[in-house]
Amino acid sequence: MTTRKRNIIESVMHYNSIMLLLMVVLIAFGAVALINMPKNEFPSFTIRQGVVVAVYPGATSLEIEEQVTKPLETFLWSFKEIKKEKTRSQTKDGIVYVFVELNDDVSNKDEFWSKFKIKLQQFKLTLPQGVLALIANDDFGDTSAMLVTLESNDKTYRELHHYMTSLKDRLRTIPELANLRVSGEQDEQIGVYIDRDKLSDYGINSATLLSSLSGQGMTLMSGSVDDGKTVRPIHLRSNMTTENDVANQIVYSDLKGNVIRLRDIAQIKREYPDADKYVTNNGRKCIVLSVEMNEGSNIVQFGDKVKAIIADFQKTLPADVSIYTITDQSDVVNTSVVDFLKELLIAIVSVVIVIMLLLPMRVASVAASTIPITIFITLGLFYALGIELNTVTLASLIVALGMIVDNSIVIIDSYIEKIDEGMSRWHAATYSAKEFFSSIFSATLAISITFFPLLLTMKGMMKDFVKWFPLGITVVLAASLLVAVLVVPWLQYTFIKKGLKKKDDDRQARKTFLDIVQSYYDRVITRCFAHPFYTLGIGVASIVVGALLFATLPQKLMPRAERNQFAVELYLPQGTAIEKTAEIADSLRNMMQHDKRIVNITTFYGSSSPRFQTSYAPQLGGTNYAQFIINTAGNKATEDLVDEFTEQYTNYFSDAQVRIKQLDYSDAQSPVEIRFSGDNLDKIHEAVDSAMKIMRTMPELLLVRSTFDGTTSGLNVAIDDYEAGRLGINKSVLSLNLATRFGQGVPLTTVWEGDYPVKVMLKDSHSGQQTVQDLNNATVSGLIPGVNVPLRQVAKVSPDWTYTSIHHRNGIRSMSVFADTKRGLNLNKVTDKVLDTVSEIKLPEGVTMSVGGQRERDLETGPQIYSGLAISIIVIFAILLFHFKDIRMSVLIMISLLFSLLGAALGVLIMGQEVGITGILGIISLMGIIVRNGIIMIDYAEELRVEHHLSAKRAALQAAQRRMRPIFLTSAAASMGVIPMVIANTPMWGPMGVVVCFGTMISFLFIITMIPIGYWMIFRIEDRHRTLHMQPQQEGFAQS
Repeated sequence: MTTRKRNIIESVMHYNSIMLLLMVVLIAFGAVALINMPKNEFPSFTIRQGVVVAVYPGATSLEIEEQVTKPLETFLWSFKEIKKEKTRSQTKDGIVYVFVELNDDVSNKDEFWSKFKIKLQQFKLTLPQGVLALIANDDFGDTSAMLVTLESNDKTYRELHHYMTSLKDRLRTIPELANLRVSGEQDEQIGVYIDRDKLSDYGINSATLLSSLSGQGMTLMSGSVDDGKTVRPIHLRSNMTTENDVANQIVYSDLKGNVIRLRDIAQIKREYPDADKYVTNNGRKCIVLSVEMNEGSNIVQFGDKVKAIIADFQKTLPADVSIYTITDQSDVVNTSVVDFLKELLIAIVSVVIVIMLLLPMRVASVAASTIPITIFITLGLFYALGIELNTVTLASLIVALGMIVDNSIVIIDSYIEKIDEGMSRWHAATYSAKEFFSSIFSATLAISITFFPLLLTMKGMMKDFVKWFPLGITVVLAASLLVAVLVVPWLQYTFIKKGLKKKDDDRQARKTFLDIVQSYYDRVITRCFAHPFYTLGIGVASIVVGALLFATLPQKLMPRAERNQFAVELYLPQGTAIEKTAEIADSLRNMMQHDKRIVNITTFYGSSSPRFQTSYAPQLGGTNYAQFIINTAGNKATEDLVDEFTEQYTNYFSDAQVRIKQLDYSDAQSPVEIRFSGDNLDKIHEAVDSAMKIMRTMPELLLVRSTFDGTTSGLNVAIDDYEAGRLGINKSVLSLNLATRFGQGVPLTTVWEGDYPVKVMLKDSHSGQQTVQDLNNATVSGLIPGVNVPLRQVAKVSPDWTYTSIHHRNGIRSMSVFADTKRGLNLNKVTDKVLDTVSEIKLPEGVTMSVGGQRERDLETGPQIYSGLAISIIVIFAILLFHFKDIRMSVLIMISLLFSLLGAALGVLIMGQEVGITGILGIISLMGIIVRNGIIMIDYAEELRVEHHLSAKRAALQAAQRRMRPIFLTSAAASMGVIPMVIANTPMWGPMGVVVCFGTMISFLFIITMIPIGYWMIFRIEDRHRTLHMQPQQEGFAQS
């Protein structure tokens, strides 16, 4: 007699010791993985941005626009990797910044920038000779893992520099370290203040002085001595190592042996130049170290190493030097991961409690045990596949948590049913898993695969954000499926030894909660079948109400960040001196610092901070700009302070704009932006001015401002070519003379004191604050010895006006009007109102208007998300068609997906959330849950109708009554799994939690009523045909 071949489920049960050993190994591996796997707050973002800077001293903004900006933009457009419509430039006197954005499909940005930099230097040869520098900064998007200040009121900047160098040397021993950048340093210099009268007396001009000193500090190749045996290089040592050496340099000598040293004609002193940018921490002088980590490393372990080194280094510092950590991404990540793990634990407990309450203890214990087993196996798989642990992958675990136990519940429910029908425990265990494998496999496939279309349609940072969610949820659901099919049969066979069948008197005496729910449902579904069209009408009405309600919800794809810090940006009019900016910044800091909820304020004067949050891009800075990083007592304190300070300080200063910036995950420059483009700057400004006047009357808006920086008053020096030429004065010589007196000085050479460079700057003894009269009277020396004349003799000085800055977008002149919105308002509605109002402006000829800000981002990203959602729906339909092989049942479940709208919309509305990217992921998850429930119900109805030959109505009714219990249990588990998300109600993950929780509970009511009736309606005609066909046979049988 031939032995029947065992299937895989029977084999696993037969060799259960191997299965148990493998399970223990996988669980242990998952526990180890949890400790060692890479951790981060969010997936790594690729910042596809860079800055190209061209320096052209002495040229006006209009001259640079024509001679540098336009040729440079034409050069940029030759690269197909560059996104033209997002690339913008800002041209100022003497400099142009071009902010380059790469296309979203550029995966290897380093390769592009390497190629670009080589060609950029070749392109520089085609620009005017006066362009001193043309550089590309491609690390513009690198984000700091930690910002640390080294501060002291007593130490000099040079002393702080040496301490910082020592700290950097220690930190470089960390293998995961990527880069270290220091900001806020002030370098010592040696100022050579020449006396023009003495220069005139000795007949020395500035050009001669510059040429005699400029090469003294250089180290050049001096050859070598080769005597045939050895080669000995010649080292020519510099004789300038101190300011005294500089002072003793001979600048003139004659044949009689007379010499003139630099000290004879100039005052030499060591100094710090007047700073145009610097940093303080709580008002103390400091320098800032930005610590960056290699991608893919464990930031928590990296942060521990950095903090250990800093703690040891702090012990070596003098008492008046301290170290303070402004931002610490490792703490943020650790807190975030720990909080999520706590939420995961709470979710597990919640699901277990629900199962325990709804099912008998022995049944619930088996179902609940699959949760930790699946979780640890999933963590091990994450580690093996190189998936880091971050809030996105943890969110996939939490969302899938309820689904993890669903497959097990369905199989256990079938097992108990078969035992009650008299089947042996062994056969019931194998049969239940085999019977439902097709259904749960299709449902798992439908849930998993529906997320992957988002990776096909989404681009850029949004794709980087969600890329691990589909894989994460697929891994956890695959692990859940394997546990349900291979582990649960042995567990239920071992621990559930009898069914739930009771005698009638016992059942009457002790009704469980499920019995009460089942009894109530039986009455409801019977009435629904008695009035099918009324029932379907209620279902259609719920879809319409849900769609209408969903359309009114506020939308924000990327939410605000929960941090114990926020930023403040301070803008003064262009041309404001750094001293004035510092005065207002210090006044604002002092007022804010009185609030006890504020822990620390770091102030950046004249510059922006390093990028300490991925989506918060550094600003250009300038003497009219300052920025605060404010650390608070906690996330709640941040929310409250941002609300209060926005109201209190936005318009506090008459000559400054104060922007209170809560960190978020959007890369839009401003919530509201209206752009005007054209060829004529005056006409563009006219349109901008009209828009600003209207927008400033709107109560919903704050800080209405524009990129138009006005015009700058300058002085035009027109050289008299004949007179200047006669005296040996040309443009270069004149520039040198003016720079020494009216500029920051002219670099002569560099003195190296060990590894510390000290610039030697040539200045005029009368340099400092000057008037126009001083410019006219300034002494100018020529190439002819002894020629020293006032400027007015060789040039005419007259006032002129130039545009402070000229902005381009996509190579076209453009100006933008920015505005923030008051807290708590619906940004979409405010933007609509702004567009409706501004569109009434009669634009000057040749000027066009477009929208930017968050609306532009939504218009770009929205179609990507919704097209991915559409593809997901098509994929679900294909899976259903493959499973049922009947288009009618597939369409029925597809229609039932619309029942997700009402619950999702109510959840978002009740919890005060906004529809964002995580909410969309929640809707896709909800669709998968509905599909799974629909498959479970319709599969059983088909079995009753086809195999047991029941009518469609009776099959649908019995399937509804029999499958309500597992669908109820799985829906309750799915809802409870996201309860921690709902309770926390964070801007990031709150929308996903409320969509899944409310959506699952409300859609459950429609699934267990609408699908059975819909199934009956589909096959009702076939029932009639079958009845008519059977009537003659029944009549013949009766006659016989």
